[in-house]
Amino acid sequence: MSEQPYFNLKTELLFPFQFQILGYVLLFAGLALIVINIWASIIFILLGGAIVSAYSGIEFQKGKFREYNAFFFIKNGKWEPLNNIEKIFIKSVKVSQKLYGRANQSSTIRNVVYKAFLKFENGQTIFLYDHKNKSKVESKLKEISDFLKTEIIDYTN
Repeated sequence: MSEQPYFNLKTELLFPFQFQILGYVLLFAGLALIVINIWASIIFILLGGAIVSAYSGIEFQKGKFREYNAFFFIKNGKWEPLNNIEKIFIKSVKVSQKLYGRANQSSTIRNVVYKAFLKFENGQTIFLYDHKNKSKVESKLKEISDFLKTEIIDYTN
């Protein structure tokens, strides 16, 4: 099998779910305003498009990598040399969220999230991916470890 010269991992959206909905509303309002006010339409479409298309990720090329943020699918980030990778590892993290009701009653939701990191020999650690489902994290890491030719260490037990 030939060696891949490039690997891209989209890690997460930059805006939460509520802002994603706002982005789609702005896009729809912008399309509806085209016949009434073209300038307001352009502003709404640009704002909505920026919110909806914004995400972050990490990409690897031969000998270098970058963490980036992308708006309108244009990636912005500084390339850094990719040297001396120590390991890729998975950690489990317990997260909790407290929700309050009207009568000042609260309920706490607890979950375990599996987070993946890339560690260099100089001690620098880079976040790669996280998910509630461990098998999804492992499948993403399998692709990265094949590309970088490094081992995956599981610290979840």
